[in-house]
Amino acid sequence: MSISLHDRFHRNIFSRTYVYSMSTRLVLTISLFIGCLFPVHADESKTIKLTDPVYPDKPKKEHALSVHFDAQGFPSGYSMALVNKVCLDDVCKLVEVTMYWDAIGFYQSLQYPEGKPLTKIEHEPFTTADYEKLDSILKDRDSILDDHELGFLATEKDDKPSEEGYTTDGQDVDGVSKATPGAVKEAVVKDAAWTTWVLWKYANTELVTIMQEMTKSRISPKFLKHLLDSKNWQKIEFVLNHLLEQKPVAPQYIDKVVEIMPTAGIDHIELAIEYLQKSSPDKSAFYQKLIGALVKLDEYGAAMVIELLQSDDQLEVKIIEEFASSLVSQQYYPIHLGLRLIENREYFSKSVETDIVKLLHNQDFFIARRASDFLSNQQLSESAKEELESFKVKHADRL
Repeated sequence: MSISLHDRFHRNIFSRTYVYSMSTRLVLTISLFIGCLFPVHADESKTIKLTDPVYPDKPKKEHALSVHFDAQGFPSGYSMALVNKVCLDDVCKLVEVTMYWDAIGFYQSLQYPEGKPLTKIEHEPFTTADYEKLDSILKDRDSILDDHELGFLATEKDDKPSEEGYTTDGQDVDGVSKATPGAVKEAVVKDAAWTTWVLWKYANTELVTIMQEMTKSRISPKFLKHLLDSKNWQKIEFVLNHLLEQKPVAPQYIDKVVEIMPTAGIDHIELAIEYLQKSSPDKSAFYQKLIGALVKLDEYGAAMVIELLQSDDQLEVKIIEEFASSLVSQQYYPIHLGLRLIENREYFSKSVETDIVKLLHNQDFFIARRASDFLSNQQLSESAKEELESFKVKHADRL
């Protein structure tokens, strides 16, 4: 059974937190286990040029980017050794790490050489908590660090230089050598703001596009399906965006996207719907696929689908009837929206009647009452009238 990177991180790091003190033994252990988060061998090495975030106006520097592949020959990730300054005045220690990303350029982990842990002011090594915080920061692509340059992290003079480690004698320090502005204090490792900023820039900016383009150059139908099967919506989003860039949009993944739609979060459901819309042969086929997925969607996803149907004033009868049938398995809010859609269309048929009458027997009284309200305004068959009347008698004290 495979273990996720996240699980491996917790097993390797957290299980040892209570054993080791802040010693060489601790930082060496962290280094070894952070390095185990990703394959240590590179199947290919590519020379790339990157801007040094500390000196953005200087010529780009060459780096060796390693490309890793899984057993199927698909790109599984990237890694790059980095030795870099982290401050503008040459008094900071160089940061020396190897950084790892997944196949679509999302930062995964880092490793430092044995005996060279990341340090803060006064050469104090990172603690386990510092590495954990750094890991979460580097995985946050929306960090406030993207909005600020390095100089911003040292714009306020420290009133207590001895406490913050500010030096004037040229002694090497790492991290914060002046007070970190309040706006970014929570977005950096304490006493290591510069190190955090530099590593975040490498983890999440220029290099990401390079890795994504390299992955795209190896795309095949099998690789796309492999990513869609990953259950990782970062990878699925990458695939959907790639497919939407193609003209025409490839339809062969429609059924797979319908299958995985119920696992989409708020940030991704719209993208999945957009793919289905642009890849379907016609509007009717698109609506039928959405309705097919509707029964497994959460309330938010179901509401989005219903609102999309509601926006179309020319819904075909067969779509309305298929839609009514799908409401039987929904929660209250999607049912309410769905019945309102049918009401607005002023459409009613034997098929719709049969499906909505079923809701009178729903264990959720509010759903049953909403169905009762809907049916009370329709021309019903005799059998449906009897069921509605029976419901009203049974719940007379609640209606």
